Amino acid sequence: MMQRVPVLKFGGVTLQGFKRFGADEERLLANCKEQTTVNDIYRLLAERRNIARTQRLHQIARQFIAPLYKEGATPVVVVSAFDWATDKLSQFAAYISPDPKPREYARLLMSGELRANAGLSITLEAVGIPARSMTGGEAGIMTASGPIEGMISTIHIGHILQLLEKRIVPVVAGFQGYYHDPVEDRDEVSILGRGGSNQTAVALADALEQPECTMLSNVDGIYDKDPNAYDDAEKIDEVTAEELLTWDPFPNVIQKEAVEYAVESSVDIWIRSGFDSELSGTLIRCRE
Repeated sequence: MMQRVPVLKFGGVTLQGFKRFGADEERLLANCKEQTTVNDIYRLLAERRNIARTQRLHQIARQFIAPLYKEGATPVVVVSAFDWATDKLSQFAAYISPDPKPREYARLLMSGELRANAGLSITLEAVGIPARSMTGGEAGIMTASGPIEGMISTIHIGHILQLLEKRIVPVVAGFQGYYHDPVEDRDEVSILGRGGSNQTAVALADALEQPECTMLSNVDGIYDKDPNAYDDAEKIDEVTAEELLTWDPFPNVIQKEAVEYAVESSVDIWIRSGFDSELSGTLIRCRE
């Protein structure tokens, strides 16, 4: 096994924060009414959103990544797009055309993760941690099919290993990779299924010969029932993948395909809070 390389994945709500426009969100409506034009309102909202995102990315860098780096570990970080970004991009494509070309649709959707991982990389550099944002293709993630709904088949880990040797944190855009188009005889981009950033994290942990990876989420673990619907829902400290895969409905905190991939590659998965590093989380045991 290689030296310890923590593999962390941050979800969209975790990156965005619970309050899209920051702590003084409730005052924003009054601020909007003070604006003269619709464009002024739009600029105000965009400014507040960017400030809130900046503050949130700094929290993530300082609370979850910096402590590991100071301990001597260089984590590999996987990010989803900011909350709602993928939905907005998919909606944009649908308004343009009811049947967009898969190649262009994939390129449009993958831009959400690229914005998030570049932003986090800039943040890490700002707090003194060397970082490098990477597309799925640059991270060596190869899929087995075409541009849409791909499944990870291989990871060429060389570039990531070079960064780790230099103690540069790779910040990988989740949900994407590349495949070889036999018709064009060239490599083309590919996006994974919804929630595919989970699969990205598991696959990278496997390629790096790590026994586990951690999904930092907007919840503090897996519950026996939906905690938003049931007051008596209880958090589970540990569950086997075999048992979890029988659940119906499957918990939406983790992609089912990612758990199946983890079973095949013997990588345990932690589901932990991306807002409070002290909370224990839930361990999904995928290794026999």
